[in-house]
Amino acid sequence: MATIPLEIITNGILPRLPAKSLMRFKCVSKPWLALISSHEFIHLHLHYSLSSITNHLLILTENDCSLFSSNLELPECPAIKLPNFGIKPSVVGSCNGLLCIQSHRPYSLFLLNPSTGSYRELSTLLPPRRYAALNFGFGYDSENDDYKVVRIVDRLASRGFLGHQVDRIVQVYSSRANSWEMIEWSPPRDAMGDRENGALLNNNLLHWKFWRPQEGYHIRCFNLCEKRWTSDLPFPDYIKGIRDGILDFGVFDGSLYFSSKNQQEPAVDIWIMKEYGVTESWVKLFQISDSRVVRSSRVSPIAYCRLKNKVLLRTTNKSEHSILWYDIKGEAAECAKINGVADCLWIDVCKGSLVDIPSGSQIRNTKQNDEKEAI
Repeated sequence: MATIPLEIITNGILPRLPAKSLMRFKCVSKPWLALISSHEFIHLHLHYSLSSITNHLLILTENDCSLFSSNLELPECPAIKLPNFGIKPSVVGSCNGLLCIQSHRPYSLFLLNPSTGSYRELSTLLPPRRYAALNFGFGYDSENDDYKVVRIVDRLASRGFLGHQVDRIVQVYSSRANSWEMIEWSPPRDAMGDRENGALLNNNLLHWKFWRPQEGYHIRCFNLCEKRWTSDLPFPDYIKGIRDGILDFGVFDGSLYFSSKNQQEPAVDIWIMKEYGVTESWVKLFQISDSRVVRSSRVSPIAYCRLKNKVLLRTTNKSEHSILWYDIKGEAAECAKINGVADCLWIDVCKGSLVDIPSGSQIRNTKQNDEKEAI
């Protein structure tokens, strides 16, 4: 019987396997432990994971705030409950398989690799007593091999009988240094919404939308490698001057997007920027006329499922959250049921990886997580 060459196993087969399986394979032998733990193998596995067309969904449940993972291309497989370390989380963002998680009670920030169970609590900056906006962004500084968190606060500073002055404070956390650095403290030239996480492109470019009374909406980009605002990006002329005209803004299928109410008919339009930074490259990707979507105050496309040929949507109407499948050709929406998850509060795409968190601790896995495969 012919044997498979070791090089094909180590460089061709193992790097393409799910991170959860590879964590178990560390127990096979000391050479496999050394291989799977090596920086070179982790980088190679991450390359295959990011280039894979398979989308893994990260799901936050409403009742108990548990995190689940589900394979979008294998809907018959039950979602897997991820390790829980005793907080009720909200997800700031994901990058290279790592999550930045915020807890409000008690107030704290964590980095978590849901595939390996590695996590770390960040040094905490408590929010000011009064603020107009508090937003975060998470990404990777490839020049310094450093995962970073950006915190933007529009703080309301009292001026006595004159009322309040708004100060914008921008700070950057370095996971390498385990410390926060002040980047900006000045009166803002524009306004931003509250609890709007940064939209990440290229791992190091974070984007937020802002409003200026005389100019309307625009996008500002923060470069994590350079630790500074680098450029302003435009919205289409038709929408940028309409206050509250944008329902949501983020990243869909590798491009910046925004959703908006159609101005001529009862429908929601999904637009993407096909060529980064070029105003004329904004194109309408599709239009949704389903009443459940039209009456929503927030509409977010999450992922495209090739198996179903449908788009997964997250919608919010007042305090009600819904996850829907939208058939673009059939122009119909239906409730999305995730096998093994009763209720969804939040959902997004997250790739699996073996990326290590500097000075991280290990969550003790449950028997269920040992036996089943997560992202």
